[in-house]
Amino acid sequence: MERLEQFLAAILETRKVWLLQAREGFFAMLEDGDGEPYIPLWESEEQAKQAAQGDWADYSVTDMGFSELEHWLKELAKDDIDIAISPEADGEITAIPSIKFRTWVKPY
Repeated sequence: MERLEQFLAAILETRKVWLLQAREGFFAMLEDGDGEPYIPLWESEEQAKQAAQGDWADYSVTDMGFSELEHWLKELAKDDIDIAISPEADGEITAIPSIKFRTWVKPY
């Protein structure tokens, strides 16, 4: 829970998240052991840059403000795609349902 609290505090301060983008509208994704899809989000540009390696080496680092993110999360929830906050290099993720994450950013 500490990781989630740190992540939320950081993004509430900057009002944006960081993603890895393959091309316009297409972002890095990952799956858990059950094949459930997640969009990874990072709290800082530096963390996203560090993650841009391996399968994601050709991806560009981009940010997304809360206004766009809130609308995008609604679409992700419809597609049953959740959020993985600041995934670890070893593959460990902290998963958040898109709809729940949307309620956290919507007021901002």
